[in-house]
This record gives sequence, C-alpha cells and structure tokens, in this order.
Amino acid sequence: MNSLTVQYALDHEKEGFSFIALCPGMKTDLGGGEMADLTPEEAAKASLDIILKPGQEYNGQMPKVLVKGWGKGEGNNQYDGTNVPW
Repeated sequence: MNSLTVQYALDHEKEGFSFIALCPGMKTDLGGGEMADLTPEEAAKASLDIILKPGQEYNGQMPKVLVKGWGKGEGNNQYDGTNVPW
C-alpha cells in the first residue's frame, strides 16, 4: 500500500489528484482494541482535517492525525500530525 500511494501520487499529481494513506487510530467494534485511543468522532474529525485540506501538502504521504492534547506520546499514542516513517 505504501508504494502504491507514492506511485499514484507521482502519476496523478499533475492532474490535481492527491493520494494519502491515513491511519486514524480509531477504536471500533471491528478493531483497534487496545492499540487505538480515539473515539470514532475524534478520529473522523481529525481525518477530515487532513482529507479536506486543499493542495498537495500530504500527497504520497501517510500522516498521523493531529489531535490537540495528545502531542508526542509513547508507542501508538502519537497523534501529532507528523508522517509515519516508511
């Protein structure tokens, strides 16, 4: 998925498309369990903040969602808006 995100981003950026891999860290009945911290509402808002941002800033990247108050935690509790290292 990582390489496809980058490949699609490179192939289609001149046409104005953006491709973003996004992991919101959301607790649901289907998964997330102890690894996820955010409620569906928190994760949806933070995800939409990235998805609806105009421009190519996140094209070909996998940003972590930004949730004020979470900052730079340990382990999975990192919702600081930085990119996941590939």
